[in-house]
Amino acid sequence: MVEDDQDLELVDEDFDDEEVEEIEDHLSGSAGFILGLVLGAVIGAGVALLTAPDRGSVVRKRIRTRFSDLHDDARDQLGDWRDEARREVKRQRRRIRQRLKRPGH
Repeated sequence: MVEDDQDLELVDEDFDDEEVEEIEDHLSGSAGFILGLVLGAVIGAGVALLTAPDRGSVVRKRIRTRFSDLHDDARDQLGDWRDEARREVKRQRRRIRQRLKRPGH
């Protein structure tokens, strides 16, 4: 684990401000997407409750199904982001190791 912490310190030193901004923009865009997805689902559920011609039990079942689908989609998306983050960490570690192998380091 100490090696990982050392790698992280090296990553912080090796990235310039532009690279850090690019990573932060990517992460904030992903968070915004999830927030929009959740907000849209909540608003949609509220509208469905207000305008539904069906009985309450039918509407509740539909909402449960939609939230279940949303939950599954969110879990899948988080899994994709986790995999993407792991690939990026591996890529950056390789990049750091290559920089450390250069003469002068």
